[in-house]
Amino acid sequence: MSIKQGEYLKKLRNENNLSQEQLAEKLGVSRQSVSKWEQGISTPDIDNFVKLSELYNVSVDSMLKGEELNEARSVAYADKKPEKKKRGWLFVSYPVLMVILYAVIGVIFSARGWALGWIVFLTIPLFYTGIIAAEKKKPIIFCYPVLVLILFLLCGFFLKLWHPMWIIFLTIPLFYIITAKKK
Repeated sequence: MSIKQGEYLKKLRNENNLSQEQLAEKLGVSRQSVSKWEQGISTPDIDNFVKLSELYNVSVDSMLKGEELNEARSVAYADKKPEKKKRGWLFVSYPVLMVILYAVIGVIFSARGWALGWIVFLTIPLFYTGIIAAEKKKPIIFCYPVLVLILFLLCGFFLKLWHPMWIIFLTIPLFYIITAKKK
């Protein structure tokens, strides 16, 4: 265990107004064990990590990393529920709208429409990942390979450019390289 982890465990104990003796009694271990954990000399076993997690209302992961959780912890610590992001009706109903659009395309354009119409289903991951990527300002979340696939299929079906359009698949790694560097 690192000193950072030990200091974090000590901080959590102090926040909960517990002495080393009181904590040791709650966990069924010696005070010396608690002291060694807080000094970074030894590590609690899995059972004790779980008990500490429940006692302090923090994740085992945060104790292992020796880090405080972000805003979610402070909200949970204050016994408040975090607010859910409110989405519009389009966000919830987009897949249903795509099913309806697929049926309309199929009816209007007959057999060819049913064959090509399924491309609208590929817009579903684009829609959701596009919104989430924009909200979080992380373009790497966007489902770029699906966009490339849609472009490839559209150019192939409508323009008969199957062969030269395969080159656009080479842009996928470039997209991820560029967006990964723009963190």
